[in-house]
Amino acid sequence: MTSSRILSVLAKGLPGELQHGVLEAVSTGALASDIRALVTPSGQLFLYSQDYMTSDDASAKGKLEEVKHAMAERIRRDSRVITALTPLNAIFTLCPEIKPVKVCSLLNEMQTQVQYRDIKTVSAFSGELYLYCDAHITEKYAGLLVRSAVTDACSTIVETVREESRIYPRPTRVSLFTSHVYGIPAATLHPCIVRVLNSPQFSDIRKLVHPETDAEYLYSTLHMNEEQAYSLMKWMEEEGTAAGRAL
Repeated sequence: MTSSRILSVLAKGLPGELQHGVLEAVSTGALASDIRALVTPSGQLFLYSQDYMTSDDASAKGKLEEVKHAMAERIRRDSRVITALTPLNAIFTLCPEIKPVKVCSLLNEMQTQVQYRDIKTVSAFSGELYLYCDAHITEKYAGLLVRSAVTDACSTIVETVREESRIYPRPTRVSLFTSHVYGIPAATLHPCIVRVLNSPQFSDIRKLVHPETDAEYLYSTLHMNEEQAYSLMKWMEEEGTAAGRAL
């Protein structure tokens, strides 16, 4: 079926009144006798040709378009109201009558449709898929949120430290992980860091302690050496102290 939005795009070069006339003529069959209109419960208007599609087929496709609309609205609401990612499992729960493989197929279709261009996906380190609306959550913030959604706090710490060492580059203040974004409890944080520092698979992660403030930092030797990390740590602490005095 063809969404009325697509037809509007094709007719966008026409004056507003003429666009309306074209849509009305097509939907009533005045322009082409085989063209029929289907309006879904959410108010979406679709057009189809009876020469190639029965009304039952059109109705079935309309129901699937309603599912897409419901999924998109759930994702947008989560992003707008609670600034949270939507786990793929939550979408499966939203559509219990549809097999998960079909839900994934519909999500893939949505990636190609203009009305859903704001719906994006992001993958966690563990492979879990999350969705969000980029009108309310930026790609960078989605990356932060997906780390906080991962159940393994150690993986969250390691991936964040490696990324900050690679991108900025800068060491990561340990206290960052108890912030609202990451939400790792202080009682859990220290054991996780000990585990990371003693794990062979995370051998690139190193720890620094500021000599005056005792603030703890982590960095990755994959992207920084100790001298660089130490210098940046001192600068960051001095900047933070200066900002505190200004307040």
